[in-house]
Amino acid sequence: MISSTEATQTQIEPNPGFERHWSRAQSVLQSLIALVVVAGLVGLFGQGWLSRMTRTFPTQPLTVTYERLLRANAPAEMKVSATQPLPGDMLRVEIGADLLDHVSINATQPRAASVDATPDGVTYTFRLGPERQGSVLFKLAPSRVGRVDGSISAQGERLSLPLFIYP
Repeated sequence: MISSTEATQTQIEPNPGFERHWSRAQSVLQSLIALVVVAGLVGLFGQGWLSRMTRTFPTQPLTVTYERLLRANAPAEMKVSATQPLPGDMLRVEIGADLLDHVSINATQPRAASVDATPDGVTYTFRLGPERQGSVLFKLAPSRVGRVDGSISAQGERLSLPLFIYP
């Protein structure tokens, strides 16, 4: 018969080989999780300082701010800003067909005075008002996954917008 003191005592033997392998596996997994979290925080998966890009037209006082890393079927924005007064009171922005093959434009703020389809893309014309400067916000909807060498033209000058769309 087993006495009550023998029944409550459990014999546990250490296994140094298993402990060493388990400790190493835990360290590797914790490092991988930390890498994914840090990559997300800096914008590697979209909407972070690593993803946000501002490009300037060479001879125009215009900048384009956009996300280089987008998620398919997730809303995104692109902002075209006049940093100084423009010569005229109209701003013409052409979104290239190469960009429109992967991204659709749902809306603009402010509303465009006119929208014209061309063989090279779509041209939006905006009234700037008496100050002849301001910003235009394009609401984007990425649809096709992959690398995109998009382009945008403003006031007749072309600018390349490289970006990547994640699934």
